[in-house]
Amino acid sequence: MIRFLSPRSFQSSRPKPTAVKQVPVCSAVGASSYNVALWIAWLCYVFFVVVVQPVSASTMWAVDTTQKVVAFTFDDGPKPESSLPLIELLDRLQLRATFFVVGKEAEANPDLIRRLYDQGHEIANHTFTHTRLPQLSPDAIQNELTRTSGVIRSVTGQGPRFFRPPGGQFNSAIIDIARQSGLTVVLWDVNAGDYYVSDPGRLSLADESRKSTEAKTPWAVIADTVLKEVRPGSIILMHNGGDCVQALPKIIRELRNRGYRFVTLSELTQVGRPRGRSDDNWSTHNVPD
Repeated sequence: MIRFLSPRSFQSSRPKPTAVKQVPVCSAVGASSYNVALWIAWLCYVFFVVVVQPVSASTMWAVDTTQKVVAFTFDDGPKPESSLPLIELLDRLQLRATFFVVGKEAEANPDLIRRLYDQGHEIANHTFTHTRLPQLSPDAIQNELTRTSGVIRSVTGQGPRFFRPPGGQFNSAIIDIARQSGLTVVLWDVNAGDYYVSDPGRLSLADESRKSTEAKTPWAVIADTVLKEVRPGSIILMHNGGDCVQALPKIIRELRNRGYRFVTLSELTQVGRPRGRSDDNWSTHNVPD
């Protein structure tokens, strides 16, 4: 038998639609933006922990300390004509420093390396040929570091702890190779500007400053630069010989009057935590030395 439903019965027999909760559009958009923000924050954290933190931890620009202590570092050499006056001056000033030596120069002048070491200075690695490392293959970079460390060890009986890339030029690959070689990459936070470039069209930092301070001699500009920028825990970049020999007496006298004392890099790391610069990890730094 066919059963016919009345309109009222038909309506009452239809399934009732399920009520759908209305979500404001602005709430949905807000939740979506919140989730995106969480993902971005998480990715930034992973990038910092996995990439930035290990690299910055392997570079040292200064140390965090409230103690009035700084480290003078001298690049290049050793060469008798430039290093001997500096060594004798440091002895008179009773100042111990860290020397970043070029391997081929150290190999040719082992007596200067021995004298530096015997006077309490620290010997560090500045590559074997003083070449710009970013231009080299990983094997060539490794060779530059290994040969120099070998020369230092053969003369002093102790391998270096620290390495500074020539011109301050580095990248993550160079840092990794240095780390695998047991070396910490050291840069600086105070640049004395005591170097001169071979290109006559370019001027050293001291020359640039002299353009606006004609009455000052080069060594006076160097001294003023260091005294203005130095802070507790600073690493000061200078070079063998030149105007720095004339500038150092004033710098040391003034800093001692301020209560500063002077140490090697190894000693500096004992008074504070090494400070990196994560914002610069992917840059190539250039000092025309």
